[in-house]
Amino acid sequence: MNRSAREPRFFLGWIVVAVAGLVAFTEVAFFNPVLGVFIPEFEREFGWSRTEISLGVTVGSLVGAAISPFLGPLIDRYGGRMFVAGGTALTAVALVLLANMQTEWQFFLIYGLGRGTASGLITLAATVTVSKWFVRRRGFAVGVTTLGSRAGFALLPISVQLLIDAQGWRTAVYALALTVGTIGVLPVLKWFHAKPEDFGLEPDGDAAMPVVGSAQYHVAQREISWSRADALRTRSFWLITGSLSLLNFATGAVNLHQIPHLVDSGLQPAQAALIISLLAVFSAAGALVEGVIDAKFGARRTLMLAMLVSAGGMVVLMNTTTVWMGVAYAGVYGLAFGLMITSNQIVFAEYYGREALGAIRGAAAPFQMALNSVGPIVAGLAFDLTGSYLAAFVPFTGCYLIAAAALAVAHRPPLPAHVRVQTAPEAAG
Repeated sequence: MNRSAREPRFFLGWIVVAVAGLVAFTEVAFFNPVLGVFIPEFEREFGWSRTEISLGVTVGSLVGAAISPFLGPLIDRYGGRMFVAGGTALTAVALVLLANMQTEWQFFLIYGLGRGTASGLITLAATVTVSKWFVRRRGFAVGVTTLGSRAGFALLPISVQLLIDAQGWRTAVYALALTVGTIGVLPVLKWFHAKPEDFGLEPDGDAAMPVVGSAQYHVAQREISWSRADALRTRSFWLITGSLSLLNFATGAVNLHQIPHLVDSGLQPAQAALIISLLAVFSAAGALVEGVIDAKFGARRTLMLAMLVSAGGMVVLMNTTTVWMGVAYAGVYGLAFGLMITSNQIVFAEYYGREALGAIRGAAAPFQMALNSVGPIVAGLAFDLTGSYLAAFVPFTGCYLIAAAALAVAHRPPLPAHVRVQTAPEAAG
């Protein structure tokens, strides 16, 4: 299907963003804040320790780390539709299996499948696809997409807790499976298109840009697409990857263990779940603000700011003993998390362009997910050994600070000589 390369009255990319937001909502079912609600139930019914439960997250993150480098180039080549639709259907099946589990090895296997699919396939394919539709407004577009996951974080933990209180945890998991299967598959099959060029459009709905040699040069956005091989040779790629890996090390653990920590600190389970829902609301606000800050200062600086504020949020969390202190934590950490979750999805696109974005992010993902898999175990061990999360939360606070320092020196790399020659506008004349 082709259209003339004129700016349309309504840009099709916003439909892609809306579908990606629905997908982001459904994949929260296998994210840590939801599992955190189930931790007390698994402790009571199965007698599992928090370290053992955290190991399920580790298995899932390692599965995601193993598959993402292979899937990234395929997403670039074939588009994200079949990967997102298939992955979402698979997570719904995994939830049905989870509702029927009886043993620990079944939990590890099922949670590994569900979380690995969500983190290593769905998130990668969905955010890469959105990033291919936008350049100038990429930060805002990804921020709107992120509202889906923020809505999931706001609604699902408290809804799951209410269902657990009323009908038990297995019914709650069935309800999650129904939610994922109902709203997470059909919209993707119909409207989740790969890239604007397939419709004769340009990113952001702009007028067509000149083609120079074998590459397309976006003059207005100064965008150029690197290959994965060229990106991996830059110092900045490894600094960004290291920074995001430390970020994933801390956030994965905090997201999983913040509800148990709040309950251990004297709050009721429903109060703790409500605080996490408020955190998601503040996070949604942060995701939208990210688009404004990113447009002015860039994703790297936005991410640095978010990491510094997150460190402050961790200090509040470690001292929370009342509901109002929990609300303060939700405000500080939630706003920072909204900035982080958006800007970390687009920083590679900002540096290296769109064409090989799936391959480039797929190359970085194993490092990020490997540390993400370790963080929950570290926090679980800290609690099991000391009876407190402070032995883990203090180092996590340091991780945010170190990650911000790494980004501070991750300057935009100069273009490789052969890329500059191929794409410079002067080469056309």
